[in-house]
Amino acid sequence: MTGAAVIRYTILALSVAAVGFGALVIVGVLIPRNFPDQFRVLLGIVIVLYGVYRFVVTYFRNPRNE
Repeated sequence: MTGAAVIRYTILALSVAAVGFGALVIVGVLIPRNFPDQFRVLLGIVIVLYGVYRFVVTYFRNPRNE
């Protein structure tokens, strides 16, 4: 396994973790309930979208002939 593959899989794992983290923020597990619901949901959506963006960019930019 090359160094580029290790970095690629690390980025993919972190992007999946960001999607999970965003989902936990939306549910209200990680952010205290005293924050406004709209703020919590919007922050969770932004984190999920960033994780999905990172996953798509990393997955589709690398050639599949490894």
